[in-house]
Amino acid sequence: MQYLLIRVTTMDDIVKKSSMSKGAIYHYYSSKKSLFLSLIDHWETYSFPNFYSKGNKNKNASDTLMDLSNVVLDVFNNKRHVFLAEVEFWALSNRDEDVKKKSRLLYDKLLYLFELVLKKGIREKEFNQMNTKVVAMTILTSLQGINWFCLYEDTHVTANEYIKTSMELLIRSLKRSK
Repeated sequence: MQYLLIRVTTMDDIVKKSSMSKGAIYHYYSSKKSLFLSLIDHWETYSFPNFYSKGNKNKNASDTLMDLSNVVLDVFNNKRHVFLAEVEFWALSNRDEDVKKKSRLLYDKLLYLFELVLKKGIREKEFNQMNTKVVAMTILTSLQGINWFCLYEDTHVTANEYIKTSMELLIRSLKRSK
């Protein structure tokens, strides 16, 4: 499925793709824009259901970071349209304050999650002391790099190679010397 910018996608396009009536769509969404904004929540909940898993409590921070990167890789391999849509939302966020705010909330949640994992690693003496905010941003940008280096398949690096190598490199740089 190809995702288009909100301003070029019509409600008729949405009706056709969804097989719902226009009235049914407007029953749930007050506007085309509110429908598009709800997609951010939808993708977080349904595309990445295991991202916030509590099952990682007994794992060390390194394994948790690798698990998170594997979730991203799995979604990339099985639901690539999510990443295509994300690129569209990035473009929209530069022109629409509501999209920017909604996207920022999602990214703030992800950064907070990464910080929690990093702080656990520090607390358990697995990782060196660090500025967890900056390193969380580094993790996020590394995972987001899949969009630029693998999404359009014009590179000789696979998504698996990119994500695994990036995360392993980051984790090695964080670990305490023994």
